[in-house]
Amino acid sequence: MKIAQNNTEETTVVIIGAGASGLTLATFLQMAGIACIVLERRNRSYIEMRQRAGVVDARAVRMFEQWDLTDKLLAGPVATTIDYRLNGIGRIFKITEEDGISSRFCTQQMLVGNLMRELLDNMSGDVRFDVSDIGIHNEEGHRPKVTYTDASGSHELVCDYIAGCDADRGITRSSIPEGVLTKYTHEFGYAWLAALVEAPVTGNPIMAISDHGCVAQLPRGPHRSRYYLQCPLRDGAEEWTDDRVWNEIRLRLNDESIQNAIVHDKFFVPLRSVVYAPMQYRNLFLVGDAAHLVPPTSAKGMNLALYDVDILSQAILKAVRDKDTSALENYSETVLPHIWNYQDFAVWMTDMMHDAGDPTQNGTFRQQIARARLDNLFNSETAAHLHSEYQRGTN
Repeated sequence: MKIAQNNTEETTVVIIGAGASGLTLATFLQMAGIACIVLERRNRSYIEMRQRAGVVDARAVRMFEQWDLTDKLLAGPVATTIDYRLNGIGRIFKITEEDGISSRFCTQQMLVGNLMRELLDNMSGDVRFDVSDIGIHNEEGHRPKVTYTDASGSHELVCDYIAGCDADRGITRSSIPEGVLTKYTHEFGYAWLAALVEAPVTGNPIMAISDHGCVAQLPRGPHRSRYYLQCPLRDGAEEWTDDRVWNEIRLRLNDESIQNAIVHDKFFVPLRSVVYAPMQYRNLFLVGDAAHLVPPTSAKGMNLALYDVDILSQAILKAVRDKDTSALENYSETVLPHIWNYQDFAVWMTDMMHDAGDPTQNGTFRQQIARARLDNLFNSETAAHLHSEYQRGTN
């Protein structure tokens, strides 16, 4: 596609994707005086309304504090406890602080909305919505280029670096030539039905186990929550009517007092863990779900992406300000050990939560082993400390 000369622009960084990771990276670069442009195929209202998880962990809170953005971006309450239940019997698990910093309940929707207002309304950042036909040109020996189309025509952006923040099915990872990346994947063998309902979380977020399967209730703003229900991979949407959703919630929580409410949407999430390595190719750097996926059981997806942003933003600053590209060259080697630690926690947590429930999954022996682990988690100081270390991804 030939681009007219007056439709060619130069910038330092082009960011593909205006989710939590892309907007956070753009905000940091804008504050540091580094020119960047964000391209997003959806419109602003869609991005601000899209429902996602959940909890910003202590490490990410510290990152935002270092940029003096915590009060502006993380409006949710401090995350201190989770309600774990086994066959209706609840136990409160305390989320430990990290060096005096607490996690925050702040849904991705809230964080994205706050980032959008900070970047666009307060900093005059450059986010271009409703773009299509994005093309990535990342040839050796040449400055990268990104082409795209919008309502005004075709455009070309010449830049120094490209950040792929466009999730699992985006264009950035698929632009890398075949054979460069290695895909590591683990399939858990079951799925979660995710249902967004018009019913807020009352009290603590819930992670519950029963002989009928796993269920979780996590906040999605002040009036809604997302329920997740373990189900077989073979299930289809037509088998999960709204009435069945609520009947299963009551059954798995052992709580007949729960009333039906509006179910806004339902979709299936096959549980899997994925890592692509390396997370960079020439001047293209993958961030968040574009490079790795964790099952929602661990509530670590957004925090992994924010960790990538932290490392990548500092590396770009060093390259632009100090003309030192060593941190960029080592970006993948720097972040991958942390990602594998998070994957370790995600597999451990997912296996334990699901093995402890429905014995048809992996048998009664694994069920009892998993329940013993849960007992240790609540009754053993050593086990609780291990869980905290797992959560922090520092093991």
